[in-house]
Amino acid sequence: MMKSILVMIMITAVLTLSAVTQDVFVNEKNVTLEFENIHIKDIEFIDGNKIEIEHTKNTDVEIVKEKNKIIFKADKTAKINLLLPLEKIYTFFEDGGKIEFNENRVTIIEGEEKVVEFRDGGLFVTDNDETVEISSEGIIVNDADEHVEISSRGIIVESSDENQHITGFWGQLLGGAINFITRHSVGWIGNNPGFIIKHIINDDDYAGGVKMNFDFSDGDKMTKEFHETFNPIKGCKLNVLNINGKVEINSWKEDHIDISAILETNKSEDEFDKIKIEVIDEDGCTIKTTTLEKNPKVSVNYEIKIPKSVKVSEINSINGTILIIDCEGDMNLDTSNGRIEVFDSKGKFIANSSNGGIEFVNLSGKAEAYTSNGKIRVVRTPGFKKGVTSNGKITLEIEEKIKNDIYLSTSNGSIKISLDPSLDLNVDASTSNSSIDLNGIEITTSKFSKDSVSGKINRGGKKITANTSNGSIKFYKLEK
Repeated sequence: MMKSILVMIMITAVLTLSAVTQDVFVNEKNVTLEFENIHIKDIEFIDGNKIEIEHTKNTDVEIVKEKNKIIFKADKTAKINLLLPLEKIYTFFEDGGKIEFNENRVTIIEGEEKVVEFRDGGLFVTDNDETVEISSEGIIVNDADEHVEISSRGIIVESSDENQHITGFWGQLLGGAINFITRHSVGWIGNNPGFIIKHIINDDDYAGGVKMNFDFSDGDKMTKEFHETFNPIKGCKLNVLNINGKVEINSWKEDHIDISAILETNKSEDEFDKIKIEVIDEDGCTIKTTTLEKNPKVSVNYEIKIPKSVKVSEINSINGTILIIDCEGDMNLDTSNGRIEVFDSKGKFIANSSNGGIEFVNLSGKAEAYTSNGKIRVVRTPGFKKGVTSNGKITLEIEEKIKNDIYLSTSNGSIKISLDPSLDLNVDASTSNSSIDLNGIEITTSKFSKDSVSGKINRGGKKITANTSNGSIKFYKLEK
């Protein structure tokens, strides 16, 4: 099943349709879909609780609703467009497996195990204790004892025998080429769940052969630029509310705020008229992407420069990376599908991503990171308190005395803690299905086994708690 699905998602097809619309209302959060003699032309996600199907005028398509199950059927093969409400989870059964999907992800489940997932612009495969990630970051393989990365950084291997190896020029060239391919092919597919589901449902139509089509261009993408500056009021706290796209914020030496944005669409220029960028500064500094019409196919990528006197506050993007560099403020950073990266900043930091990694580097102030699907990396951030991810690796580097107890938790991923061995710390680490390696870190233990360690380093002090269900926990001496 997996092989068939992974091949079929690469297929492209063109169908024509003249539309008659039928509607069915669903209030349930979880919806099961079943198809009989149905061929999907396109799948879109829309607001509300109404499922819409469009089909040719001369084709009879029947819709049957049984509790939270919707059956679409026709006597002869019918071609339809399917519009599904946002914020619902859909289930489809195929060849003994279960496929769950929504607007952000596709998850393929065999038995009770999640084996394949498309999300955050990538493909993630789980096989027993091994996970494989193919995304814009390259190809990353993790198992209980080894981490392998092929990316623009080169070829990196981390294991108990070989901590890290980064190849030279040729390795970086090869890694960069692979990174380019994954970013442009798998990346596009991973961000388009409707495309994937359409070809899984339409599997039978392609039984006679498969056509592969890789396109590394931007196609018919259209762009529009936005630029505005304004002088912030005293005590301004910056808020950015974006619907689809990246938000990058940097400080600079000027005394005004500079906003640049690139609007992009693969549809027509009319899509630009469906949104509006608003700059509101009566009660603060708010930059907002406002939707004027339903379901605009536009992304907005912001680059914002602010004076040091302006404090960063609420930054939200539904689909896109959030990047903060050299800023100050009590920051609440939230994105549904994208990375959150904060560098060289001061204040308080709470980062939430449903599908994306989180990285904190050189931060002054309390910091917490939460993501459902993504890795967490924290470096030179003594005020770090908490890092929680359901599916991803956690990396923590501690160079100086920490200011809080630290809690680290991941369900499916390893935890790597590098620290100055002269620090005074308490440690409590446990894993359910792997091992703990101290790698020369001296811990006076009160409890010690292969998968559980409690004790203190030197005189003891602030506590580091690290828990993972499926992955190793490794400690390393931080090289000064």
